[in-house]
Amino acid sequence: MIVLDASVAVKWYAIEPFTREALGLLRELHGNITVPDVFISEVIGVLVRHANIEKALRAASETSISRFATLFDNNWILAARTDPRKMEQASKLALDLSHPLKDCIYLALAMELGCDLVTCDGRFAAKAKGVWAGVRVLGA
Repeated sequence: MIVLDASVAVKWYAIEPFTREALGLLRELHGNITVPDVFISEVIGVLVRHANIEKALRAASETSISRFATLFDNNWILAARTDPRKMEQASKLALDLSHPLKDCIYLALAMELGCDLVTCDGRFAAKAKGVWAGVRVLGA
């Protein structure tokens, strides 16, 4: 089992550094990826934002959103509900690390599941490794 944050998933839909590695994780670990439910709105939010900035990308973004939803339909990715107790744990991490809550929701889930968290955010990973050794930076 592994937790991926949204910074990894957006690379599935845009050619960026480490896109190949992000796609490799999806293919290799499908069915063993768990994410907090906020992951869904974060990834789709990026796809919508790109289409709103560049109107010509609308059709491609709609296709990407549909394909993204299919990953959950086919159980390639499992979404864990972020209940108030999980938010409490994430908020403690955010306060301890002086880091935004959103990222700490992923960290709290990885800690709860006892698995690695993969992110593209090196600054967050450096902080998070102080409380959870299983934090990895994609491509590092």
